Amino acid sequence: MNQERKKLGFELLISNLWSNLLPMMLINLIFAIPLLCSVAIAYVLCVYLLPIVPVVLPFSLVLASPFYSGVVALSREFSQGIRPEGLFGKYLTAVKENGLKFLLNGFLLYVAYLICYFSVSVYSALTSLGWFFYIFLFIAIVICVFFLFMFYAVPLMTVSFDLKLKDIYKNSALMTFGEAKQNFFATLGTAAYLCVVLTPIMIISYMASLLPADTIKFLLIAYGAFALAVLIPTPCAMIISNYLYPNMRSVIAGEDISKNNESAPAPDIRPKGEAYEEAVKPEVNLDELKKGDGEEYIFYQGKMVKRKTLIEKLEEANNE
Repeated sequence: MNQERKKLGFELLISNLWSNLLPMMLINLIFAIPLLCSVAIAYVLCVYLLPIVPVVLPFSLVLASPFYSGVVALSREFSQGIRPEGLFGKYLTAVKENGLKFLLNGFLLYVAYLICYFSVSVYSALTSLGWFFYIFLFIAIVICVFFLFMFYAVPLMTVSFDLKLKDIYKNSALMTFGEAKQNFFATLGTAAYLCVVLTPIMIISYMASLLPADTIKFLLIAYGAFALAVLIPTPCAMIISNYLYPNMRSVIAGEDISKNNESAPAPDIRPKGEAYEEAVKPEVNLDELKKGDGEEYIFYQGKMVKRKTLIEKLEEANNE
């Protein structure tokens, strides 16, 4: 029985990927513009300021991070079997609402990357001096895994819940190994997708003996840029959301929507059509809203907000 549920979940994930591939490619193309500009700026810094590629080039992640918020917000919808209307408008709305938080997230991600890069590099080199340094290398790898899992959750939690940054990082840190199984599945699913997408690179590499070196280099660069700009960001974010969002909602909002199925994507928990529009539109009946539990999380304009927080915001808006 358990095996059947896991198979069904995997099939649903593949179905969501396939059925939403074209809109996800469109979102990737939108995101590719700021990403390309960010990489170009980082490249200029690398050439003229600090010629250390592993340190400077990843700084492009910081510059592009505000625009990644739109990718995460829409990929969450795709993972729930929802195809939002007006993708470009919803993308811009997500960037407007979450851009500053994502800029800080991007900077902290870059700092975490530097910590991981230098710690692993240093202790790998020191292992030649004695077995004792393998202990430090192992600790460094564990820290890297911790950061990896935490930054699976941070972007998704930022676009999904109306929380303070300290609460986002606290909850994301708790979910790193607390939700180790889901993080493992997210990593496995993302790695499997990347293996499929990057297979042409291996094929091109094997053709090195048949084609001129310049042609091989051009093909590798061209396909690598195409994959990064069109095929990778949104599907990978969607796979991560597929595995993390159900349990994340259970942890934050206290709602169990996973149905004890680790591999199955969460069902569409929001009403569709006119009911969905009614649930997220700004015009809310304050009197009706005040009747519920103040600690309850409800959807409002694409995020889950505590009822009492939403009441306070709406009352402030009415007073203005």
